Amino acid sequence: MTNKISLPKILYVDDEKDNLTVFNSAFRRYYEIHLADSGKEGLEIMKTNNIQLIISDQRMPGMTGTEFLERTITDYPDCIRIILTGFSDIDAVIQAINMGQVYRYVTKPWDKEEMKIMIDNALETYNLKQHNRKLIEDLKDVNKSLEQKVIERTKEIEYKNKEITSSIRYASRIQNALLPPIEELDKLLPSHFILGIPRDIVSGDYYWIAGKDDKVILTVADCTGHGVPGAFMSILGVAFLNEIVNKAGTTSAEEILNQLRRLVIKSLHQTGKQDETRDGMELALCVIDFNKNILQYSGALRPLYLIRDTNLEEFKGDPMPIGISLKEEVSFSSKRFGFKKDDIIYLFTDGYADQFGGKERKKFRSDSFRKFLVDIHHLPMQEQKIALEKKYEEWRGKNEQIDDILIVGVRM
Repeated sequence: MTNKISLPKILYVDDEKDNLTVFNSAFRRYYEIHLADSGKEGLEIMKTNNIQLIISDQRMPGMTGTEFLERTITDYPDCIRIILTGFSDIDAVIQAINMGQVYRYVTKPWDKEEMKIMIDNALETYNLKQHNRKLIEDLKDVNKSLEQKVIERTKEIEYKNKEITSSIRYASRIQNALLPPIEELDKLLPSHFILGIPRDIVSGDYYWIAGKDDKVILTVADCTGHGVPGAFMSILGVAFLNEIVNKAGTTSAEEILNQLRRLVIKSLHQTGKQDETRDGMELALCVIDFNKNILQYSGALRPLYLIRDTNLEEFKGDPMPIGISLKEEVSFSSKRFGFKKDDIIYLFTDGYADQFGGKERKKFRSDSFRKFLVDIHHLPMQEQKIALEKKYEEWRGKNEQIDDILIVGVRM
């Protein structure tokens, strides 16, 4: 038993019975023909049959072909419409095309072969519209599915980011707990400020302070990297400085740096091979003897600024890091100089001067940093901190922060 082939359904509307008979005879072999002698009857047939193509005469009593076709548009938008006219009535044709969304118009009497070609083309258009509609519906389903997956994935990422951020914030509390408490800072350095602006919650910049043998040892360091990797290095640096100063008992600036370098190289298993990572620190360290008004300074790629009255003097560090380097390992050097009351020293990392900003999105630069320090050095220390922070925010604007920032100022 074979399945019956489903033929395309065509509705032919004409108030002349002979025309209906002729059309049915001509095309019933190829299509499933439905006949109506008025627009009203045609609308009833449309309700119960999936009509794909309507062919309607224009001149009919009660309801013209244009009116009939127009009434089918809302409920049957995909149906193809052809209008028949036996008169050279261009206005009626234009009206049919505009109001009835007509695919073609045909003048009577029509030719069977030409009509067959037109009907087949119209049905192909119908099939294309149906196919496109299905593609659009499928695309909507796919988009809806993708949107749902994006929503689910976004929620998952947001949850993971929240968990990661929470962990990093907890790590930040641990890192801050390892730094000297405020009470100790105020006791050892009564007039000072500390400006710290991490790039990623936790910082690769750190400061360290200790009192030893009536001296104050102050360090500002910039570890390789920022964020979590830099924070790990900073914890390592704090632990090593505690071990060197508190256990070994040295207060020699250059010797502290020498020992710190040896411990970093040993703990990171650095051998000096060409392809290994060169993690380490840039660091400025000073030992302040307030009884004798003498300051001893040693630096690993980081300078110290001294402002006396309105003059700024820069003391440069040695051109080698705390860690393995390409140069032959030699001892760090130190500088000793006397200081006076109201002299100010600044120890800092490179994040402030390297920040991009301004109208031309350039680096702030070290010379601008030095000039600004001279401009504000007469202010109380906490007001200097506020001024530096405000200047930084104005300079950076909407640019991304590129590195951790740490500045320590001390008035003698």
